[in-house]
Amino acid sequence: MLKAEIVNPFLKAAYSFLEEHLNMEVTRGQLRLDSSKCTSGEVNVAIGVTGDAEGVVLYSMSERTAKSIASVLIGEPVPVFDALAESAIAEMGNIITGRAASGLEEEGFRCRLSPPSIIAGRGVVISTLDIQRLVIPLELRLGYLEISVALRYDSTGPK
Repeated sequence: MLKAEIVNPFLKAAYSFLEEHLNMEVTRGQLRLDSSKCTSGEVNVAIGVTGDAEGVVLYSMSERTAKSIASVLIGEPVPVFDALAESAIAEMGNIITGRAASGLEEEGFRCRLSPPSIIAGRGVVISTLDIQRLVIPLELRLGYLEISVALRYDSTGPK
């Protein structure tokens, strides 16, 4: 089971980024554990984490939500989920995960991040092997976003 010191930096980073850059209220749904290998959204950002805590963080949303978020981030309408919109959504995942990694470092967990990857399509299989995912559902005026944190760490704690 993921401990609060692993999950809380992701919650804090997501809230601060979304409220700051989208200028809107964020409501968190009920956290849940998920062992499904299929993504819940049509647009997914995957970022690998290595170090004291390792695994993957996924940001999943509908294409409609992704276009709405990208529109706000870019500052102009995004009628088609194109390369510019992909870049904006990937950067959102990168910034949130980067801020969370800073929070993990404050807790004593050293970690490095891979560049973000966009994976498009509903029900895409992304295996986190034997690492259960903690799903953090977030509701925005623009739509629904799920952050799945699938990290494992040495049970002795940070080094």
